[in-house]
Amino acid sequence: MEDLYFIAIIPPVGLRERIDEIRKEVSLDHGVYSALKPPVHITLAAPFKLKPAMEQQLIQKLKSLCNFDPFIQKLEDFDGFPEHTVFIKALKNTGISALYKNLKAALKPYTEGSKNPINPHITIAYRDAKEAYPKIMEQYQNRRFREEFLTDHFTLLKHDGKRWNIHSEYYAQPAASQLEMSL
Repeated sequence: MEDLYFIAIIPPVGLRERIDEIRKEVSLDHGVYSALKPPVHITLAAPFKLKPAMEQQLIQKLKSLCNFDPFIQKLEDFDGFPEHTVFIKALKNTGISALYKNLKAALKPYTEGSKNPINPHITIAYRDAKEAYPKIMEQYQNRRFREEFLTDHFTLLKHDGKRWNIHSEYYAQPAASQLEMSL
């Protein structure tokens, strides 16, 4: 048997609650509920399976990726992947791009990995939204959403058979700059 994991950036509580209200609004208005299952997040590594014996090795590998500088992640407006997914855009920046690249390289032994560049976003409707997609996009494509938050960690989530749970969090530990002494 294998366990199911994914890696994400989870926004701070207040913002997460605000976005979750939007997800609930979409669900009630359009009868789509899949997006309510995982926590509000920006995916860094899509779900992957791993044998339980490999979990500690994965944790150690992720700890080695904490050498990154915290960065501001901006969220801006709504968009979609035609015919199935509606999301809040998370603007690409050097911080998230570097973190994604490092995770992708580190996870290569565990996953086949995505061959695509990062397309950061926070999903508000997917999977069961195919029929409702045109109506959801009509409702949200011109709606404005502007927010930003400090990203100082990423999260490993593990599925328990019913829901995604936070397994562990990995906080930024930028390389300490060398102390210079003046003589």
